[in-house]
Amino acid sequence: MEQDKRSDKDSLEKFDIKLKSRPKDGVILQLHHTVRGSNGETRRIRFSTGTFDDSQEKLACADNAGNLFILDFTDLKFWKHTGVGPSNALHFVPNKLDMLVVAKSKNFEISFLDIETGQTSLTLTGHTAPIKHISFSNNKLNNLLTASPVEAILWELRNYTKYFTLNTYLGAQIQQIMFMPGGDYLVACFQNDTVQIWKHENMKSVKQIIPSELKHMKSIAFTMNGRAMAMSGLSPTLILFSMDTWKALKSINLTKLNISGAQQVAFIPQVFDGGANKILAILSSDCTLNLLDLESVSIIQTICPESSGIRKFVVSPSGKYFLCVLQLGEVNIYNSAHVLDIPQSAKVDNVKEETPSTSAHRNVSQDLPLSKVEIEQKMKCCMDSARLRRILMQYGEYPEKFRSAIWRSLLNTPKNKVAYSALIDKGIHPSYKDIEKQFTIHSSATLKNLKRLLSCLAHWCPLFAVMKFLPEFVFPFVKVLQKDPLLLFECVATILMNYCQLWFEYAPFPPISILAMVENILAEHDQHLLNHYCEAGITSQTYALKILETAFSEVLSCSEWLILWDHILSNEAAFILMAVVSYNIVQRNAIKRLTTHEQIENFFHLQNPIDKKLFLKKAYVLLNDTDEDIHPRKFFNSFISLDKGDCYQQFTGYPKATICLKLAKKEKKQEVKSNKYTLRELTKKTQEKEISERLQLEADSDAKSMNSSYEECDHKHLNKTRKGHQNSKGDLCTKEFLENVMFPKHNSKNHEDSKCTKKDKDDNMNKSSISKTKKRVQSASKKNDTLEKEVKKLLVAASNSDVTE
Repeated sequence: MEQDKRSDKDSLEKFDIKLKSRPKDGVILQLHHTVRGSNGETRRIRFSTGTFDDSQEKLACADNAGNLFILDFTDLKFWKHTGVGPSNALHFVPNKLDMLVVAKSKNFEISFLDIETGQTSLTLTGHTAPIKHISFSNNKLNNLLTASPVEAILWELRNYTKYFTLNTYLGAQIQQIMFMPGGDYLVACFQNDTVQIWKHENMKSVKQIIPSELKHMKSIAFTMNGRAMAMSGLSPTLILFSMDTWKALKSINLTKLNISGAQQVAFIPQVFDGGANKILAILSSDCTLNLLDLESVSIIQTICPESSGIRKFVVSPSGKYFLCVLQLGEVNIYNSAHVLDIPQSAKVDNVKEETPSTSAHRNVSQDLPLSKVEIEQKMKCCMDSARLRRILMQYGEYPEKFRSAIWRSLLNTPKNKVAYSALIDKGIHPSYKDIEKQFTIHSSATLKNLKRLLSCLAHWCPLFAVMKFLPEFVFPFVKVLQKDPLLLFECVATILMNYCQLWFEYAPFPPISILAMVENILAEHDQHLLNHYCEAGITSQTYALKILETAFSEVLSCSEWLILWDHILSNEAAFILMAVVSYNIVQRNAIKRLTTHEQIENFFHLQNPIDKKLFLKKAYVLLNDTDEDIHPRKFFNSFISLDKGDCYQQFTGYPKATICLKLAKKEKKQEVKSNKYTLRELTKKTQEKEISERLQLEADSDAKSMNSSYEECDHKHLNKTRKGHQNSKGDLCTKEFLENVMFPKHNSKNHEDSKCTKKDKDDNMNKSSISKTKKRVQSASKKNDTLEKEVKKLLVAASNSDVTE
């Protein structure tokens, strides 16, 4: 510690502390209190106990001389209060700023101390022996439990009175007593190897546990969610007990782990493990601390300081830190994440170490560049999924700089360049040729990458050519991974195979099974919110499907989206459904204020403010606490990565008959569109044939009428003309009808001219029908040319109309 006075004006002197950023042994800070006597000799005062406050990231430690040290990890400051008196136990008061409960050795008093001013605001008396245990109830914050080996007192802090007193007898003294994390029960461990459980509300005994295998019981510990209890003692046996079923879950023989007995046990919670802690810290009889993985039943780390053995240890409520009080009196403060990383880092160090050799050989090996295989092996060591998960649990997200590499490692993408090139060579898929008409994308590069990704997915599997929500689902991944198109495709394909299971079993209809799972989970954990949805007529298609189809991109900001997908890709496939339910539960208060269907539907299309830590923590709680009968993992397959090779495996999670029928209809429409020009050619031939026949008919009729009178000729000609109009009603061969249909706007002037021409012809026919007949006979060939030109005009107009379509 380095001392640095803040100001002479301040009544409280605070000093700077420096934490080790990358400790090899996990110790970020060591406390020791050394004083110098009047004769120049130095002596070390031993520390007795300590406690953590997670809400403010503070630590309080007491020594045997009556000094109290406060460490603030946020501001990196520490200060000291003198004259407090020797203390046996410490505990921060929940939900009260800077208030500490101190159990003093003298007179067995309980003092409430302000850590900023050092003033005592309240003192409780009533114990007859040194107090060893302090515990607060989670559901009744005004209830304080203090205990000595011979008695336990439950205090009511509203009026500072005793609520309940438990007296023991010789041979059955209290080894440990505490409130369960939920606060519903009070649990005590006695010297006669029994565990007694009382109901907190009425302090009635509900259960007594007498484990026959466990002798000389010393300590008990609870998981953060309170569903499991660990019991241990001087005999080499560890028992895990279920608080839900009141039955033993597992019995572990510690001798196989080289542990002769346990003096103290405590769970080390992870930040986002939902309270189902899987790492148990065991202080063995030989004063070493062992971290036991309860899933694999193996020791993942052993802490044995060189200077001294460990006398006791304390774990912070969130598991971020823990401290060890050494037998010589020092206090080592550990960062849990650094400690859990030590085994992995040691393996990496072993890879780097070489066998003994000459200095010349070492110099040559250092100068040679590493091969690609060696680099990949070292990256695999660093990208171990267990280590990555611990990093995620500690910091809440992956580093931005290495996120793409970490996602590649988590999804185990094969880097199939040949297979990906084969999909690229197929070009843009017709389904996504005009994707820019559906979305407004200002960046041409992003649009290009989106088209390429969707086309590759559609070429890989026909299903992805007809799913309307797919562009919205993959778009955020395009924004994040567009610099590496191969990684982008393989990541999205792997996500669709694993994290979108059962999404397409009823395609193109909504995934009924998925929506039913979400509704069942919501019903189990928040029935009131589900009732609100039912009253408003809201189904899971609104509060679940909309979120899933957009991959949370509509309801979360960019940074929140990245953090969420860090956790989704680091967990099983069921986590994404838990995240959907978690979002609804965390936003419960805002949703219940909405009454109409439209308001609630719009809510799930907007980015609403959300506490991301609470959101993720709730998702982990749902993942661990959901009943197995309705848990999605019961229906999901295990993770499958893409095959490495020259081609990708087929995607089969959809009904092929439905998709093939839809694709057939789509192809038929495309075929009709592609045959439009062939139909126009057929129409042209039909028009030419009809026009030629009509001209020949008119020429024959004019020739026959040459020997008739003018009136007969005119009368017959008019009758034939009318008859021709009647027979050709609805026919597309007449020039006037074609002009009206094909040129409704552009040829309106020509249409009027044709009417005027017809009127003039009738007047001329009344004057000289013979000359008109001769002119018709002579101009028959000219009309053929004129009509051919008109047909060409019609074809040009038809081609223009096709382009417009």
